[in-house]
Amino acid sequence: MLNYGIQGVRMKMMNLRMTFILTFWYICLTSVTMAQDNGQMPVRLSLKDALQSVDTINFQVMMANARVEQAIARISEAQSDLLPHIEGTVNGGRQTSDLRAEGLQIPIPGFSSHQGPYNTFDARARVTIALFDPSAFERFQAAKKGKDLSQAELEKTREDVLALVADLFVDAERKQQTVGLLQTFLDRDRMSYDLSQEDFTQGTGTLLDSNKFKSDFDQTTYLFAQAKQQAEDACLDLESALQLPLDVPLVFVDDKDFLKTLENNASVNFNTVANADTALASAQLESNKADQKTAYADFLPKISGSADYGRSGESPSNGSNTYSVGVAVSVPIWEGGSQQANLKEAKEKITESQENLLDATQQAQVNIAKARVAIEEADDLRRAKVQEKLTARRAMRIAFHAQEIGTDTVLQVMQAKADLALAEDDYNEAQAAWVMAHIDLLHAQGRLRQLVKQGE
Repeated sequence: MLNYGIQGVRMKMMNLRMTFILTFWYICLTSVTMAQDNGQMPVRLSLKDALQSVDTINFQVMMANARVEQAIARISEAQSDLLPHIEGTVNGGRQTSDLRAEGLQIPIPGFSSHQGPYNTFDARARVTIALFDPSAFERFQAAKKGKDLSQAELEKTREDVLALVADLFVDAERKQQTVGLLQTFLDRDRMSYDLSQEDFTQGTGTLLDSNKFKSDFDQTTYLFAQAKQQAEDACLDLESALQLPLDVPLVFVDDKDFLKTLENNASVNFNTVANADTALASAQLESNKADQKTAYADFLPKISGSADYGRSGESPSNGSNTYSVGVAVSVPIWEGGSQQANLKEAKEKITESQENLLDATQQAQVNIAKARVAIEEADDLRRAKVQEKLTARRAMRIAFHAQEIGTDTVLQVMQAKADLALAEDDYNEAQAAWVMAHIDLLHAQGRLRQLVKQGE
């Protein structure tokens, strides 16, 4: 009877302690909420929101867009060599000259070879056009292939940035969830340590037990602080990628509809390997082939025509209208071996691009196969963790009921709560692996941006 009375008093004291802890955390959470109301409100962010926003604001995407515009400008620049060039010139001056410099001798006595000073004037318009310039034409074609290459680089940048942001989002969300798990462990270990001190004071426990619980509490405190720092760093990385203010707290939101869309898109039997990497490798190969054609064209002759018309004489009023029309043909014979070297370099680049395209295609196939296997494994693991979570919830309900009837202590309830938190964290880890496996599959197939645009 005496032991039962002491046990009942201890259980009442632990219940009061539990009530005090819950009240303390409620006050802390209320203070945090009030502080957020006084400052900046948290940003609610889902995976869908993150992917849709980064496609337009990311610096790497904007720079890739700028490179596309540069490639378009290079097309116009190369095309200008095939179009007529018109220029106007006006020359005027006063000069002297010596006829002997022109190879003329003056045999008449009394006449000097030195002439002048005299005025000169010439004003005319000139038109030049390439009649046959295979090198300029191939450079124009190569510039168009360069634009396709820049477009492929843009698409690859977009796909890679989307995959990176998805990884940053999942990582930041998981680290925040880990903070919640360790908070539960910290509450449990704090209570265990407090009770061990109380037992030691009353003579029902040993100093060794108290030191052991103190060591566990200190270890959990360290892990909790470390997890908070890692969560803050992960959120900063995500905010930086999304160009969000770095001092705004993030609240991660589950979007079940988007996850269902993600699952449906990944389940499509999409066997075509045409992702951003293979598209870029293919565009690089076509660009190098165009460069090779340009190198071959440098060996061919060039024909150009020109005509000019203008007034020439001593001055505009003392002169006559003159013109000239002509055709020029140039044939490259030997330029120090630069043409042969350029052609050899172009051929080697084509060989390299062909190997790169083959490697990119094989890597895409491997990544698709790996992602499909990862989806199946993550799906099986997720179902198993659901059962563990349900079991932990039943155990917690049993622990609460046992506490109410006086057969369990508050510490046992806290342990059941910690077990449930661990089961939920294991499920969250499986869920994160499931999401990233689907992201990896769509990224390997080159359909990640298509998914994002579909959700708009």
